[in-house]
Amino acid sequence: MEQPITLHWQSKEAYYTAVLTPDLFGGWVLITANGKRDGRAGRVRHKPMPGYANGIEAINAIRKKRRVEGFTLCATGFMGLEDFDPRSAANRAADASALMRVFRNLAIPLDQQAVLLDVDVAAVNACQDGAPLADDLLLLARVRLIMAIHKALHHLFAGASDQARAWMRSPNPRFDQSVPLDLMLASLDGLKIVRSYLEGEVDALFERPPAITLPPDRGCYGVGTV
Repeated sequence: MEQPITLHWQSKEAYYTAVLTPDLFGGWVLITANGKRDGRAGRVRHKPMPGYANGIEAINAIRKKRRVEGFTLCATGFMGLEDFDPRSAANRAADASALMRVFRNLAIPLDQQAVLLDVDVAAVNACQDGAPLADDLLLLARVRLIMAIHKALHHLFAGASDQARAWMRSPNPRFDQSVPLDLMLASLDGLKIVRSYLEGEVDALFERPPAITLPPDRGCYGVGTV
């Protein structure tokens, strides 16, 4: 069962927290925070996850890294991580279903779906009929990249599929006027380039401070008054 996860670590001098939680759009986001135990502030990061399984993988990677760095896990909201297998048939079937929804949202035609996954059209049709994705590392890597791209577009355009579709099909100066979808279709590296750019844009969106708007007819109290 998919459920939120919260983990807290401490070392002699620092703390670290990781939270895997649903976002406002029905997906999952990994929130991490760190700082010094003497009160010095650290950093908070929000990273959209392509799916719950990807969030579990990220959490497990963080656990290993914190252990190597000498942190102690001092609290947890869910401990059933060791037996979780993102490559199980059930999870590959769930990923296939989610992927088909992504392709529909982005209006990707069948022949391009096959190219993006580097499989034949028959394999895509099987997924549309409910079959799980093949247990192939390169295929699953492509799926994660596509899901990450879709999630980033969802955040950047606030769920407006028409704007996401237009962005994917428009020349982009960040890619030397190449069309993002063309890059994605060209190679695995193209998928990585588009994913990396979009996740950078999402990170910037979350880190951007909120704008402060003053009333049009009033300034700051006490400024310019007698």
